[in-house]
Amino acid sequence: MCYNHNVIDFFLGVSGITIQDVAKLAGVSAATVSRVLNNDKKVRPETADHVMNTIKQLGYKPNHLGRNLRKKQTKTVLVMASTVSNTLTSKVIRGIEETGIKLGYTVLIGTTNDDENREKAHIDLLLHKFVDGMIIMNTLISKDEMAELGRHHNIIQCCEYIPNTGVGFVSINNRRAAYEAVKHLIELGRRKIAYIGVKNHLYSSNQRYLGYKDALKEFGLPLNLNLIADGNYGFRSAIGITNKFILKENRPDALFAISDRMAAGAIRAMKEAEIKIPEDIAVVGFDNTDISYVSEPRITTVSQSPIQMGEKAMQLLDKKLNGEQEQKNIIIKHEIILRESTKIKGGLCSC
Repeated sequence: MCYNHNVIDFFLGVSGITIQDVAKLAGVSAATVSRVLNNDKKVRPETADHVMNTIKQLGYKPNHLGRNLRKKQTKTVLVMASTVSNTLTSKVIRGIEETGIKLGYTVLIGTTNDDENREKAHIDLLLHKFVDGMIIMNTLISKDEMAELGRHHNIIQCCEYIPNTGVGFVSINNRRAAYEAVKHLIELGRRKIAYIGVKNHLYSSNQRYLGYKDALKEFGLPLNLNLIADGNYGFRSAIGITNKFILKENRPDALFAISDRMAAGAIRAMKEAEIKIPEDIAVVGFDNTDISYVSEPRITTVSQSPIQMGEKAMQLLDKKLNGEQEQKNIIIKHEIILRESTKIKGGLCSC
């Protein structure tokens, strides 16, 4: 695609001063001014200093739209997420945005609310090159569609991901994290461990369930389907589920929920039923979101280091945009945060 240099010059100077004006006053070519603006190391330091002083003198302000037009770049990336209303997602996006700004990008945020049409509209921005790349935090597209999108466009998956697509991702080992959370309960002497999960398309949901099963199997505990139920990540759904567990004759002595909101809902139901936590039932959540440490008691949970996850995802995308095409996956270390929902004063509860 060819552009008229007069058009380029117009775009370059948002202050009304053009690159030609700078070149004329500095006594150099427009090409030299352009090289200085692009930090070309081939320009002699004294020449670069002279041009920069001239730029300041004229009040010239480059408009990066023109420069990006020539390079066929927007220096803009899009983050696609189902929502930004939960603490974990907002912290990941913060890590992406802060890192993107340092790397010279504008970061746009697009939410889908798990709506296929809204998701398609966001992906179209990438397809039509309105953005250079995309970080996908959640998607409804299939494994084959993800692989195809990754073959032709610069994308990275973050937090949630579809495995074996050739598209790089940044996440935690959800299966291992869930295993360690349930193992913690077992090591406290708990043997009837309830599970509240979510049945959906997300890889993490399935992996956390497998981690729960892994821990039970390792310690020789039976998989009791009567102690397994699915909610929707929400506080209220967990209250209803937990009430059903409590009403069972053989009620659990521990509970693992795959989100902190569900763990907090379970605790509310238990407290209303005058069940002591953790003496009667110990509780572990997942994500280390705000509700985990404002709940009473505070909730033992899995921490995912969301800001670091966002930083790594943006760095991976930047590398792809700069020609490093090798697919790479990054697994961020998780941590079990011990709080009062599994321990009593004086140490861990093993009652």
